[in-house]
Amino acid sequence: MSTIASPAQQHSRTATPEVPRPVRSLAVRRAFLVAAPVLAGLFLIVGAVADPASGIAGQRMHEIYTANPEALQFKSLGYKWAYAFWILPSLMAVPYVRRKGAAIATLAGFVGFGGLSTMPGLLSSDWFESAVGQLYGVDAIEKVFGHMEDTMWGVPVFLMPGIIGLAFGLPLIMAALWRAGFARWWGFAASVAAFAVFMVSEATVWGATASAVILTVVAVALAKATKAADVEV
Repeated sequence: MSTIASPAQQHSRTATPEVPRPVRSLAVRRAFLVAAPVLAGLFLIVGAVADPASGIAGQRMHEIYTANPEALQFKSLGYKWAYAFWILPSLMAVPYVRRKGAAIATLAGFVGFGGLSTMPGLLSSDWFESAVGQLYGVDAIEKVFGHMEDTMWGVPVFLMPGIIGLAFGLPLIMAALWRAGFARWWGFAASVAAFAVFMVSEATVWGATASAVILTVVAVALAKATKAADVEV
């Protein structure tokens, strides 16, 4: 016996399947994630260009920082935001990895949290150093910092999460995306190379510029890895 389909049934048979549409808030979040490495590179260049003692260390650096507090403030603010944006993807990209690579992504999130809560704030020590030099002389800077390191166990405990977060946060999340099949190997390689180049260059302008270029490659890898993740399914 034949049956007559109801209007609702006929509509369900002929209706075009709903196509996933972009969710604006998720698209904005993804754009911020992808832009973070690029912004980190730009602020690296700002910090390096503004640094009155770029590539200089020791007593001579203390003298220059003491004599140039205005330029020093631009340098410190530049690096503060560079480090913040550098570490940020290790937190923001964690939700994208749910199966393969999830353990690595979780580790990246913890490492990134330690780095982001510590590393950017360390730049304020530049201003403290300059103020000590201006008030009590350049020789007092080494005495003050040396005394802190010799008598306060909290100093290395405070420093280490920031250093670890900056060095390993971004490579870990790129490794997780690679393991999950969302990113290619070159995204992970670029995340390692960016930090290595910056450290080897001793925070000079050429090193900051080279790291900025490499971080842009990381941004491209993040864009490809998260391309389909900003739609409502």
